[in-house]
This record gives sequence, structure tokens and C-alpha cells, in this order.
Amino acid sequence: MARKDKKLRADFSQKLLDKYQQEHIRKPFDLFFAYLKEGMVEPGAIKEIGKAGVPTCNFSCNNTHQFYLVEKLSPQFDYNLHSEKAARDKFLKIGANPVWWPMASNPTYFRPENHKRTIDVSFVGGNYGIRSRYINYLLQKGVNVHAYGPGWQGGAKTPFHSAAKRYLYIMQSLFSRQIKDQARASAKLADHDLRRLVSKLFPSNVHPPVSDAELISLYSKSKVSLGILDVYDDHDPSSGVLRHLHLREFEAPMCGALYCTGYSEELAEMFEPDKEVLTYRDEGELLNKVKYYLKHNDEGERIRVAGRRRALSDHTYQRRFNQLFEKIGLS
Repeated sequence: MARKDKKLRADFSQKLLDKYQQEHIRKPFDLFFAYLKEGMVEPGAIKEIGKAGVPTCNFSCNNTHQFYLVEKLSPQFDYNLHSEKAARDKFLKIGANPVWWPMASNPTYFRPENHKRTIDVSFVGGNYGIRSRYINYLLQKGVNVHAYGPGWQGGAKTPFHSAAKRYLYIMQSLFSRQIKDQARASAKLADHDLRRLVSKLFPSNVHPPVSDAELISLYSKSKVSLGILDVYDDHDPSSGVLRHLHLREFEAPMCGALYCTGYSEELAEMFEPDKEVLTYRDEGELLNKVKYYLKHNDEGERIRVAGRRRALSDHTYQRRFNQLFEKIGLS
């Protein structure tokens, strides 16, 4: 997809069609369900599958800031499942048929484990957007937060890569012809320097990526599990900050975590704020809530229990698929 390799795309499309036709003869399909993006498959392959009268669905997420990944492909599907509620208008604008299908979690895998809570605050996820700002703020205010994931230990593979990237941003900010390009490079430079600063000042609080099993354990080992909804539009730090839900908004409560994440109206439809999950609107509110619940374990435990109960009742993938089948007439 990244290389825009036409031969690979054509080969995959043909293999997809061959496999579909083979299995459809063996046992007719009720639904074609895909997770495909631009450049992965020929649009004609999706049209060919749809000719048999089998409804086609494509699921996509991150449409808040990466809609270009599905923009040209989406009109080929009967239904376009989008995890962010606000993405609906984007699909309608291109003549595609949207169905809001929020993320969820699987309690078979995401469940509480019997660990002592030895970590005050943890965050698991890549270091992009304004995540380093939140982590740096908490650390500077004395909160012992640990961040796990790509980019937290300096933001580059080696010191040479880091220096080269920094030099590139400096040159682009000084010599790009367009003001917007200069602004983008300056913003990237500031982000890059902040990531380096956090890893230098707090080396024991930043960690490499963890496995799926380690992620699940961290929810039980942490007194507070942190979520950050903020992203840059098209990953451009000079653009506006957007907010959207991630998988952890469902996986953390399913694991019985005391989950604290950014507030959004969409999140408030999924969980009751400050009764099933903690929410914050800015750095100050985040700091106050983290400090409060680190001292009030009993209150935090009630929120853990309520959040997991809500996740189990409303936010499993079994429930999501049943709701989908009803919407498209397969119930």
C-alpha cells in the first residue's frame, strides 16, 4: 500500500476473488466483511463480489484524521462501518453508505488479572500527537507515570537518526518556500525536541513497546490507566487537535482498570463519566483527578467495577455484530 505497488495490489485482488468464489461455492456467504484501505485492493474486485448479491461491509477507524486511507475505496461497498461517530458526514459526502459501528472489546482476552497494583499511572501507546505533552506535564508535577510504546525512548532509532531528523526540520523551517510548510516543520521540530527532553529527563519512566499479554497485565498492575484522545489532523502538528476514541477506551474498562481518558460526547454515550470511567478536559483536570484517586482507592475501586460491568453488558464484539446484523437485515 505504501509503495503503491500495482502488481502486488492486482495479485492480492485476484487471490481475494479466487478464495471468495471457491468458498462461496462450498457454502454461500451471508456477508462479506473486510478491513481494507486505499492501495490494498482493486475497486473492481469489490464490485465483482457484490454482483453475487452478497452484502459487502468495510470497517475502518482513525477516519477523524486519516480519512484519505478509505476515501476512494468506500463507495464500492454496500456498507461502510466507521468507529468514530462524527465520520458519518465524510462518507455521505463521497456517496458512500455509512454505518456507525463503535469499537469494542473481547472479554475472552481482556479481563482482570490478579496482580498487586505496583504502578501509579501507566499509558500504553505510540508517542505521537500531544501525548508527550500530557506525560511530561504529569512527570513535571511529580506524578510517577510510566509510558510504554514506540517513540518514548527518544523518538528515533538511533542518536544519528534523531540528529538527522532534527537537522531536516530546522532546514525545512528556515528554507521552505511556503509559510505553511515552514510552520509544519517548526511544529515537528518542537514535538521532536519535547520527546527527546522527556526521555532524557525521565529515562526510567519511558519504555519500549509491550506485548499484548503485558498490556493486559498493566491494566491490573496500575492504580490509574491513562488514555489520550487527542490527535493531529493528518499527523500535522501545525494543524488543529482532534479527539477520537481508541480501542483502549473499551479494552481498559473490560480489564477492570481505573481508566482516565479525555472527555468527549461520544465517550459519554459509551460510559458514564466519573462513574464508570474518569474523564478530563485539560492537563489541570487530569492532574487533579489522578492525584485524588491515587489517594482514594475505595472510590477508584467502585469505578473499576462499574466500568467493567458496563463494558461486559454493552461493549463486546458479540453485541456489536448482533447490532450490525440487525441494521443490515441479517438478524
